[in-house]
Amino acid sequence: MSSLGGNFTPRRPPWRRPAVLIGLVIVLLLAAGGWALWSFLGAGSSKPKGPDDAAHAPAAGTVAWQAEARVKPDEGMREALGTWFTSSLVVKAEPDVVTAYDIKSGEKKWSFLLTGTLCAASRESEGDVAVIAAMFGNHCMNLKAIDLRDGHRVWDELLMEEKDAGDNLDPKKWGKSGPRLALYDGHVYTTWKDGEQTRRLSDGKRVDQRKQDACEWADTTGGKRLISITYCGESEIKLRSLDPAKLDKPKWSSSLKRNDGFVSVISTDPLVLSQSPGKGGQDNRYDFVVLDPETGKEKTRVVYNSYWRLGACFLSTSGCTGALADKDSNSLYVAGQGVTMAYDLTTGKERWTYKSDANRVTVPTAVRDGKLATYVPATAERRGRLDYVSTTDGKVARVVEHSDRDEDRKNESKMAKVTFPRLVNGRLLLVVDGGVASDEDGVILAISAPDA
Repeated sequence: MSSLGGNFTPRRPPWRRPAVLIGLVIVLLLAAGGWALWSFLGAGSSKPKGPDDAAHAPAAGTVAWQAEARVKPDEGMREALGTWFTSSLVVKAEPDVVTAYDIKSGEKKWSFLLTGTLCAASRESEGDVAVIAAMFGNHCMNLKAIDLRDGHRVWDELLMEEKDAGDNLDPKKWGKSGPRLALYDGHVYTTWKDGEQTRRLSDGKRVDQRKQDACEWADTTGGKRLISITYCGESEIKLRSLDPAKLDKPKWSSSLKRNDGFVSVISTDPLVLSQSPGKGGQDNRYDFVVLDPETGKEKTRVVYNSYWRLGACFLSTSGCTGALADKDSNSLYVAGQGVTMAYDLTTGKERWTYKSDANRVTVPTAVRDGKLATYVPATAERRGRLDYVSTTDGKVARVVEHSDRDEDRKNESKMAKVTFPRLVNGRLLLVVDGGVASDEDGVILAISAPDA
């Protein structure tokens, strides 16, 4: 039972068929596709128990459902990168399984086991398709495109022949930088320390491939633009906006001074980066840089503020847990100690500051209908809450307090420390996007919440 279990225990699927038949089905599935695959659809689905009866919608602020982790690989690779959404589902990748849950109820809709351990995942999905990479032998090189609606495999391809993979696709030898995946304009892009490749998202056919100088790190993000980041040498971070059909001819290329800092892409539309111009360490300082998407040149900079509390803000997270860029309001929202601060993306100047609980971080989570939802995480003693404030002036419009049950507070506070909050379809989802430390970890905590 998970330490996040509370009064929630997922029921096992109602297997009633003879064990021999089940074993035969699994063997046939493995032989056919290399995955142990099953779908939970309709009456056969596994539905988590929640604190409220299924016939009644949970009240705002109550725990709607929870999902706990599966058994994970024993050694090292406990990656849980990859969270995607359809119109009704949240799909979560874990170290050895991918599972889809109904956003409203938490009902498990489909799930499949990976025969190789998860080692990379696209941050984004496109046309309800996402791509993960799993281990093949000793290398992170087995790309799998997944239809998020029903869990079927769209295609399954190796990056290259294993004999050609080299050390930089081997977790034991790739050092600080493993492969990264991004989706853009009907393509999947893979980058690693000394190479990059694109394939068609529709069928997995290779489009282009290019060798590059072995660098300390390589990273990427997709969506509205395909951005590649490489860290080569001590002085420079190189950024490129890529054409997936012509990797050697980027749309633009620019560089930032490294100064032992890091860059993450907060958003590709608008194009906003976080940059550490300091020397690293606990007192690291982050600026935000707004780039011209057509040239890569700096348009404006939002300079560091000592109130900021950004959480995870580098490389593999492809963003910051405490920063949100919104095109419609032309604003960057940044989490702070007791505040959320809004900045104009054109001028870099502060627009307003919303003051919340002085003792807790206030995290910008989503913009809906002219309101910014800010999340104040629970502690073991104090309930969490969502505050909805006007994007125009930062004045509070609505406050939704979360459950004050001891168990709910403790579970929420535990999840809030290691998750990215999302507000989707009336649920605040606290989702593990990184690693799963133990078999007792939770992977999703869903709290009933209005969208605006």
